[in-house]
Amino acid sequence: MPRMVATIAVRSARIGTAVAMQVSLHLLWSAIVLLGLVTLGLALFVYFLMELHYRQQLARQARRLMLSAKISGSPDRETLRALWLRAGRADRDILAEVLIDQCGFPGETRRNTIQQALIGAGILESWVEALRSRRRSRRVQAAAWLGHVRDVRSLQALVEAAGDPAVEVRLAVTLSLGRLKDPRGLPGLVRLASNPPPAIPDLTLAAALAACAEGRADRLVSLLRLPGTRSRIIGAWALSAVADHTALRQLLAATHDPEPEVRAKVARALSRIPAPESERGILCLTRDPVWFVRLRAFTALGELHAAVGGAAALEGLVDDVREVRYRAAGTLRRIRGMTSETVREVLATRPRLSFDSLVSEWERAGFLWEVVAGLSTRQYARFIESRELLRVLIAAGVTSALMHFVLVYPQIKVRLRLLRLLAEAGTPAIRAELLALAGRPGIDARVAAKIRQVIPTASAAASAADQHSSR
Repeated sequence: MPRMVATIAVRSARIGTAVAMQVSLHLLWSAIVLLGLVTLGLALFVYFLMELHYRQQLARQARRLMLSAKISGSPDRETLRALWLRAGRADRDILAEVLIDQCGFPGETRRNTIQQALIGAGILESWVEALRSRRRSRRVQAAAWLGHVRDVRSLQALVEAAGDPAVEVRLAVTLSLGRLKDPRGLPGLVRLASNPPPAIPDLTLAAALAACAEGRADRLVSLLRLPGTRSRIIGAWALSAVADHTALRQLLAATHDPEPEVRAKVARALSRIPAPESERGILCLTRDPVWFVRLRAFTALGELHAAVGGAAALEGLVDDVREVRYRAAGTLRRIRGMTSETVREVLATRPRLSFDSLVSEWERAGFLWEVVAGLSTRQYARFIESRELLRVLIAAGVTSALMHFVLVYPQIKVRLRLLRLLAEAGTPAIRAELLALAGRPGIDARVAAKIRQVIPTASAAASAADQHSSR
């Protein structure tokens, strides 16, 4: 009896497990079918949406072509006014886009004709009115359109919209005022720069300010006195592109600004004002504790071509920051030129690091090539100067580039003269490099023969090295 009960229990358990598995498989199959149907439905829905969007775009482009054909050539204001009044909301947007595109066509006459038609047809007034709409997207659109019409009403409307609560509208206003490049738009831009929204990049706002302040730099100096760091940076950035004597006093005061980026941009602004006061202000910034301020100050000295900047550039060659040393070397080149006197002065009075920075920076401007080219000149004074300067450079260890010139300089006469100068140095290292050069495949036979002539054998070079070491 107990065995029968156990058998029945086992069979019942197996039957229950089988039934449960069948139910689970049925549910899984139902879920798969349902998921497939949902996926198919979504695919069909997306397809119909794309098809609808495509048809709408196609219809819009066709309507755009029709409206463009109606105002082709030079549209008169009455025709444009009638077309605008009959058009619906969608057609007005399309017509506005067509007119804006035509305003961008090359040719001042064509652009003025379109703008006068816009004003005469009353379209400008509708855009100004749209700038006061409750819909944010409409205000953004109107602000962008008004940036293509040079008229006092569009400027006034954009200046007023600079205080719009929506940051998207203020960004559109910034771009439009910068496109118009009219000083009458400065109040709106200065208002934006006084409390710049995070969504407007500093470069965008500074560029718009500079575009409107060309010849009116004095209108921007108030930004340098604001408490906000970002506002002062934007103001200095804009002034670095348009500064003149009217802003000199405020720029000199800003050389002591607590923000390094402001001081750096002030240095660039001062480089636009050729005056002794500007030179003194920039010289003060070359001793700034922040390295990138010193770097931009040296750049400003070079752009100003200030004669008093030569001494400061020589001091900049001992700067702890490599980039500053290179910029000081470039400034020295722009002020004094690449002269042998400067090379000798730096080599004699400055650390080796200063000399290396000078030669490295000058070489990018073709200094060594110019010196080597002096060996081929018919001007005896220049020939002597180049030869003596090359001897100084070789003695200072500037040999790698000169070895390369021995291989690649176009004139064989210059290559042989340079080769002789290198051999005259007499150091074992140079002799060994020259002998290795003579054995290089593809070398000019005349150069190889000259090397073997001035340095007969490798053993001679080795004996010279032994003599040098014994001393």
